[in-house]
Amino acid sequence: MRIWKGLAIAAGALVGLVVVAVVGVTLFVDPNDYKDDIERLAEQQTGRQLILDGDLRLSVFPWIAIEFGPASLGDAPGFGDEPFLALNQARLGIRFWPLLTGRVEIGTVRLDGVTVRLVTDAQGRNNWDDLSASGKSDESAPATPDDTLSTASLAGLEIENGAVSYEDRRDGSRTALREIRLTTGAFASGTPFDLAAGFLYEQSGGLQVRTELAATVTADLVASLYVVDASEIKATLLGKDYPEGGLPVTVSLAKATLDVANKRHAFADLKVDLAYRAEGLPADGVPIALRVASAQADLGQQTLALAGFDLDAAGAKVTGQLAGKEIVDALQLTGQLTFAPLSLRDWLPKLGVAIPVTRDPEVLKRFAFTASVDLTPKSVELQDLELKLDDTTVKGTFGLADFDAQAVRFALDVDRIDADRYLAPEKPEDKSGSAAAAPVEIPVEMLRKLNARGTLTVGEAVLSGIKFTRLRLGLAARDGDVRLNPAEASLYGGQYRGDVAIAARNDAARITLDQRLTNVDFAPLFKELFDTTRLSGKGSFASKLTANGGDSAALLRTLGGAIDFAVNDGALEGADLWYEIRRARALLKRQAIPVRTGPERTDFTALKGSATVADGVVTSNDLTMAMQYLRVAGKATIDLPKSTIDSRLEATVLRIPAEGTDAAGMQELVNARIPVRITGPLASPKALPDIEGLIKEQVKEKVQEKIRDTIQDRLRRALGGR
Repeated sequence: MRIWKGLAIAAGALVGLVVVAVVGVTLFVDPNDYKDDIERLAEQQTGRQLILDGDLRLSVFPWIAIEFGPASLGDAPGFGDEPFLALNQARLGIRFWPLLTGRVEIGTVRLDGVTVRLVTDAQGRNNWDDLSASGKSDESAPATPDDTLSTASLAGLEIENGAVSYEDRRDGSRTALREIRLTTGAFASGTPFDLAAGFLYEQSGGLQVRTELAATVTADLVASLYVVDASEIKATLLGKDYPEGGLPVTVSLAKATLDVANKRHAFADLKVDLAYRAEGLPADGVPIALRVASAQADLGQQTLALAGFDLDAAGAKVTGQLAGKEIVDALQLTGQLTFAPLSLRDWLPKLGVAIPVTRDPEVLKRFAFTASVDLTPKSVELQDLELKLDDTTVKGTFGLADFDAQAVRFALDVDRIDADRYLAPEKPEDKSGSAAAAPVEIPVEMLRKLNARGTLTVGEAVLSGIKFTRLRLGLAARDGDVRLNPAEASLYGGQYRGDVAIAARNDAARITLDQRLTNVDFAPLFKELFDTTRLSGKGSFASKLTANGGDSAALLRTLGGAIDFAVNDGALEGADLWYEIRRARALLKRQAIPVRTGPERTDFTALKGSATVADGVVTSNDLTMAMQYLRVAGKATIDLPKSTIDSRLEATVLRIPAEGTDAAGMQELVNARIPVRITGPLASPKALPDIEGLIKEQVKEKVQEKIRDTIQDRLRRALGGR
């Protein structure tokens, strides 16, 4: 008993001594007397000037607490005169009695007006390295277990009017967190506490983000393990690129586990919601919702896994999963994406996009795709792409090889497409031809910016009424040089081969065409291409042409080069050349006009020729056409800008058809050469014998015959003949 009594007396005496000491310190020690010493010691340790402008207030019982301010810590040499750290007021304290038992119980730490200024200079040095160096521990000293962190507690942390800024003088960029507010509940390692914060993020480009967040946090300081539950972040994006009042975004998270020691982090049930508003969009904005069921990141292995990825933008749903590697050094994401089927006619108006009027009102009612994605900070590629648009299926790869250069790369295979269904409806004048079509502008600026390379194959296609099969098109475009090669297709029983080059470096484009059609049925081709049925037959066509201009009219006016063609077993509809010869003969002989007995057409076995092109005018000097009864040869001129033809031909009669009613009387025409004129608009030219030329030819022949007879008669007389 005496022992315990002695211990009690000793303890009481010790407590009394401590109380006397505390009272003595409080009454007789003024911390302001040591301000100079504190400032001098801080400068010795950090190499920076510490300025304590305000009074130091010290309390000892039941808290060892100090309150001071204003105060500032100078910047490192070479970074300016502004302080590295400054504050208006600070208060912190440690409970006295627990210290006697080895426990650290920190009271509420209050900081008001604290600002931190971080700078990286033009040489890459920063203004905080020296502080971390001065605070390094002796690495050679053996590590000893310390459970101070596990037993420490903090009554709370309160920050008002805080700010942290960062300036990078290498590129002139600035970022900052301002108006920082932070409040926490009582904190102890391993025990949950509430956290609420708010700040304004600013970027030198003008972007601002005002943020409010709330969460429940559990921190294991010894294991460096942090768990965040039921967190919610409300952010408002402000700046010139966002609508007046800002763009609100809400982010919520069911749980986040941050294993800092092992660099492994996990997130569960991540949700991001916003209504995107901008000029041209509906007033209520476009609702966008992102859901991620779970996400795991291993910073040590630099891996990332996103499962249950779900993005909904005004009813358009994209789902999938993503995996990442090298997420710290060179992020690369791969995964699968699925765009659920939807009607573009219903969805686009939700984005403020008006649906264009199309020839077929049933198009744009089905759109969907699936693809594997490969994403890096500089590029994106969609592999195994399968896209469906109405009754068209597209498969292949598509991507941007370089975001900055907008380098498009693709290899696409289309099963079938009728592109005309998506065009604007034809106007009545388009079919009648009564109104001249307005020139089509060449998009020089767009072509100059185009950076693309790839191939496109199409099983079946309809383009401008022309039906293609097995279409293959290669595209290479960069810096205003565009080339379509190879350009191949099967059409109307034949083959097309082409090489098209466009130089768009200047205001006017220069187009070079090297094209060939072989064994093509011209009747359906000309019907679709020129809306005419006047030529039929199978054959070939080749051209090497160049043109310059800013629109289609200018291209026609400057068109130049060479062409050649050959058509077999065809016909010229709307012109019966043999009938016109018979009619011209009847007029010359003042006989009755013969009655047409067959269709108004001229059948031929071969039509061929070559031509030069200059300033849009096609000139042929070797045009020939062979028929059963006639052979036609001559010259032709086609003015493409004016869309007219003027040809001067000569028809030689080979024989007279036996089936004609006046065949016997027309035998005189055998071997006769009859001038023929084909003139008028290209859409409806007239082919008629040149009666005036025929009369002149006959008069010329009679005069020549008369002269010949006269000469012969005089020769006979001179020779004494009879």
